[in-house]
Amino acid sequence: MRGLVRVAAAAAALGAAATAAGDARVHVVRPGESLWTIAAELIGDASLWPALYRANRDQIVDPHLLHPGQRLAIPQVDAAARDEVRREARALLAK
Repeated sequence: MRGLVRVAAAAAALGAAATAAGDARVHVVRPGESLWTIAAELIGDASLWPALYRANRDQIVDPHLLHPGQRLAIPQVDAAARDEVRREARALLAK
């Protein structure tokens, strides 16, 4: 249980950091895209998809379901945060 709380706290911090950064990059979802493919293309690492999910929680209910035309903020994920985001991805995929 404590592990899930730590993951949730880290995810919240990451989402807040991405929002606070005020990154102006926006991506319009195309048919067939997923957070995984967008992260690979625009962040350079598919395993960082939770950063996209957290930065866009206001419009993504299910991280496995995107809709064409959605406008997603593309957060900056600095080197220090990348390992934490990867751990979060593993935790989310394990559910």
